Amino acid sequence: MLTVPGRHAATVLLTVVLVTCPAATADAPRLPFAPVEWRAVWSVPADAGTGEPSFEIPQYAVSDQAVAIATRQGAVQIRDPRTGALRRVIAAGPARTTPITGVWIAPDTLVVSRGAPNAAGQALDAHDLTTGATLWRRTIAVSGYGVGPADAGVYRGSRIMVTERGIVVFERPDEPFAIHALDLRTGATTARAMYQRGCDLRGAATARSVVLLGQCAGNRLRLASMDPRTLRPGWTRPLSSFSAPPGGDPAIRVTADAAGYVHASVGDDDFFYRADGHLLSTDPPAVAAMNPGRWSPPLFAASFSAAAGRREALPRDEWPLPAYLISLDSATGRLGGLPLATPSHRTSLIGTTRDMAFVHSDVPGDGRITAYKLIYGLSGGPARFGGVPASAWPDACALLTGRDLRVLADGYRAAPGADHPAGTTLPEPVKCDWIPPEDDGAVVSLTVEWASSSSAGARRLFTDEVGAIKESNAVDLTTESPGFLSYTVATTNGFYGATIINVGPVIVRLRSPSRQAIRRISPLLRDNLLARYQPGVRAAVPARADAWSHPTDAVVHAEPVVADGAVYATSGDGTVSALDAATGAVRWRFQTGGSLLFGHVVAAGTVFAANTSGRLVALDAATGRLRWSRRIDVQSDLVVAAGRLYVWTRKPPWSMRAEIVALNGASGRRLWAFRPRGDVLNPDPVPAGDAVHLGGDHGMVYALDSATGARKWRFQAGGERDHTYLVRAGGVVYAASTDGEVYALDAASGKVRWRSGIDGFVGFRPVLAHGTLYLGDKAGTTYALDAGSGTPLWSFRKAEGENPGYTWAAAVARALTYFGGADGRLYALDAVTGRARWSFPLGKGRTSGPVVTDRTVLVGDSEGTLHALDATTGTARWSYRTGGTVETRPVAAGGLVYVGSSNGNVYALPVAGDRD
Repeated sequence: MLTVPGRHAATVLLTVVLVTCPAATADAPRLPFAPVEWRAVWSVPADAGTGEPSFEIPQYAVSDQAVAIATRQGAVQIRDPRTGALRRVIAAGPARTTPITGVWIAPDTLVVSRGAPNAAGQALDAHDLTTGATLWRRTIAVSGYGVGPADAGVYRGSRIMVTERGIVVFERPDEPFAIHALDLRTGATTARAMYQRGCDLRGAATARSVVLLGQCAGNRLRLASMDPRTLRPGWTRPLSSFSAPPGGDPAIRVTADAAGYVHASVGDDDFFYRADGHLLSTDPPAVAAMNPGRWSPPLFAASFSAAAGRREALPRDEWPLPAYLISLDSATGRLGGLPLATPSHRTSLIGTTRDMAFVHSDVPGDGRITAYKLIYGLSGGPARFGGVPASAWPDACALLTGRDLRVLADGYRAAPGADHPAGTTLPEPVKCDWIPPEDDGAVVSLTVEWASSSSAGARRLFTDEVGAIKESNAVDLTTESPGFLSYTVATTNGFYGATIINVGPVIVRLRSPSRQAIRRISPLLRDNLLARYQPGVRAAVPARADAWSHPTDAVVHAEPVVADGAVYATSGDGTVSALDAATGAVRWRFQTGGSLLFGHVVAAGTVFAANTSGRLVALDAATGRLRWSRRIDVQSDLVVAAGRLYVWTRKPPWSMRAEIVALNGASGRRLWAFRPRGDVLNPDPVPAGDAVHLGGDHGMVYALDSATGARKWRFQAGGERDHTYLVRAGGVVYAASTDGEVYALDAASGKVRWRSGIDGFVGFRPVLAHGTLYLGDKAGTTYALDAGSGTPLWSFRKAEGENPGYTWAAAVARALTYFGGADGRLYALDAVTGRARWSFPLGKGRTSGPVVTDRTVLVGDSEGTLHALDATTGTARWSYRTGGTVETRPVAAGGLVYVGSSNGNVYALPVAGDRD
């Protein structure tokens, strides 16, 4: 019996040599002859994905006669499996506008399903594979997933399975399981059946049968076959798994190939069966040489994880990088595989023929199907891994030296990662951890991801992996160059930085919790690789004398603060950094011990910052020395005025009840506190003179004495469910409530000077400029009111649209009003008439800004690009991709603009000049 504890262990039993057989010459020695390579023979774009998750049905099909490829336009391409040549296109037709949800090939018949992905019915078409003629057409019932009793069984396999003996449809995915069988050539019903109750099921199809893996009542596991024409049961096999303890709920899955080989997985245990239900054994073979005919066509694509015992050090990544096509020895049950130059996590096997395999690679921007042919050759010589002698794999610990690590600290030591699973033949080590001399230092981990048989193969694999990284992670484009990319990965336990490097035939990856360590060490690692594989070649490093970026170790949520030639920035890892405003050089850093999410402030030579762990600190702005610290659960941005620090706090932190606390800025001493009634969502206090004004929930406006916290007056500006937003100018407080009511209140007495309103729902703080009050509603409309009288001046409604991440903000300069609309465009309006002067596309989602400086409008879009636009014409002067999302509003000072990004960088860019 083959039971392999650990899914990754199951894929490392045999590396490269799938089969060996003696050479047939009389005098020559008996040399092994084995598969040595999957060689690509053709490749075509394929953009239809791998199937709808709800149905798990394929968008591509393979047979000895043809390869069928569904397109997003609803057509099906029929290609020659040997050459990839396009034979014909089966068009969707004018009445077939619904999307394709699956394609299958069985003997000389093509079956296509169409319909909405979660619709109760699917239209099935059958076509003659040779001519493309329609054989039949009918609608089948495929209901959506229902909600049954807690103990009811659920089917989560492919809802439609096509074999050469017929088509099987699971009409209901929960009990009672209704199964429908159709004739392949006519579409007529051949059988109906109800499957037994009390089982969670998965299903797969071979050429002549349907296989069901069930986890039934009492946690019993069972694998059974079914005739696809009559729905009569065939063989049944019980499974025994350590991953299925009594009362447990392991993940189960079953896959099969056309030849009839079945792979059932239960948790971390794997089972392999022949077409007749025979469970394969893992006993050592009785013969030294193996018959090539004993090896199955590839069953699936996966990674051989030689880092199986140390996966906690390699989050979100498999090792090694390439995908392997995994085959099975039908006599011994051993697994074997050969690599492809494509990342394993972006690769799926869609079908095989006798000596070919067809693979879909879901690389961002380059999804395609590639046909590979199995190449045989002599496999004698030194031990090999992935077609490369083990001696060609570099020692990971030799790629960096203690001298290299001195840029971080003296005393780093190498700790080889040598825990390879039994049966693998690899150099030692493929992974190396560099351990700092102090416990609080940054560990740096280096992994040799791949040593290819050619530089071109490594370069192709590197390019595909970089595409996947850019799609799923925040990248550091300031350091990108050919063969080199740094990026940031967010995990449940925080962030880590990484760099992937390709030089010659080798790909390596560097990781560390410290992105600053990654930025300093990665160029040294690249230089060492160049010296080894490309002597005399120097890396091209782009000169950026007019700009800089600083890597922090987490997302930069708060706007940088520029003061006295320094930029003060905070990051989610709890660090406050003071950087030289011109060069980005670090002046000092302070670790607060908790995440920093709220806005910090700088006043009177002091930096105030509050973390989410309940610590508020005051730091000397010049040296970073701690002036004072106090325990307080701050749940808001900080506001400073006249020597007082205002914060919102909650006990406990998740409570909806909040109070505003005033602290002495010099000592941190608590001065007073005020708790508004009801729930409060942290409205920013508006201090001025001897009063601080609060806009709260329940439609209230409060005026408090700034020295004592005593209430001076209050005013009901909105309803009980309305939030109130404030802005103050001179002796007037302007209050806008969610329901659209707008008031001008005397700051000293609270008396109403005027009342007005808008038609929308206010969701953002008003902007006051040049005697006009601007408001934005949640639908993207901008309103202008006369600040002296409340008279409506104009409204701009063309910018409305559906945009869940929309936030309204406005800037006013030189008689123009700038704001981002819900339709994803930045608008410039005439401040007097409200007429649009120009607009610029930003895309849907959250934007940052706009900010106007030096006749330039600065705004960040939802894709993470910062744009500099001519304030008069809207012409793009330059744009800069940060590699993450622009998390902060742009801050302009001294001819530079500063922003923080989700990739952990703080950027400084010149406002003037061209950038790309």
